[in-house]
Amino acid sequence: MRIGEFLKSAATRLAAAGVAEAEWEATLLLGHFLRQNRAALLLHAADAIPAPQLTAAEAALARRLTREPLAYILGEQEFWSRSFAVNPAVLIPRPETERIIELALDLHPDRHQPYRFLDLGTGSGILATVLACEFPAAQVVAVDRSLAALTTAAENARRHGVAGRVHFVQADWTSACLPAPSFDLVVANPPYIAEAVMGTLMPEVRDFEPHTALDGGEAGMRDICVLAGAVATVLRPAGWLLMEIGADQRDAAWKCFVSPGKYDRVEVQPDYAGLPRVLMARRRAND
Repeated sequence: MRIGEFLKSAATRLAAAGVAEAEWEATLLLGHFLRQNRAALLLHAADAIPAPQLTAAEAALARRLTREPLAYILGEQEFWSRSFAVNPAVLIPRPETERIIELALDLHPDRHQPYRFLDLGTGSGILATVLACEFPAAQVVAVDRSLAALTTAAENARRHGVAGRVHFVQADWTSACLPAPSFDLVVANPPYIAEAVMGTLMPEVRDFEPHTALDGGEAGMRDICVLAGAVATVLRPAGWLLMEIGADQRDAAWKCFVSPGKYDRVEVQPDYAGLPRVLMARRRAND
């Protein structure tokens, strides 16, 4: 089969299965096995696909037609212009999560200070790893309750050359941290999907991504409210929390962080679509 023929057939089948960006995904899938980008595939559309690569691409396509996420099939996903290993033990990185990195850079303009950062619910380790890359003198503690997720996160830290400065801990939120003001910045991407909404999610998310990293309880606020108190015990005075929340949770999350009186600034920043998605909370400076 020729490259052009495969791309056309794959795009047709993907579209019929309900995949939104069928043509784009067809090129990503075949390009992965041929080690070619989209432009090269289109340029060489008349070339025959070698049998081993065709077999592998057809097998991968069959999986995608079941709505298994392409990132799990290929075993990687881009985040902050870097490639990260992913698998069904971890959530697939989303572009909107990059806002946390942008805000962290804004809050800490001197990147060469020996900061101490804490990543709660690290998953694939994208935030911990990118922070370590962007702040070459920083030490990062990355916490997750899932050993499988921590294994993936450690692989990603090694992939990007920061394994010596990212320290992985299996625990539930801050339970493994001393209740002392130790960290300049805490980042978190907790489960925030409401329990009743879980069944309405896209098949890629509902049927394949880990529910423990998605389900935030009855209103999606369970872990967000827990973190409001827990993070205050480990942040240094004037230290910041940056946390991803649901686009409909701005007011509820804001109230959780204002009510304990441990933070002197609480605000919610928009994502790239203008939706309120990153809660910022600063530990009181005079405590």
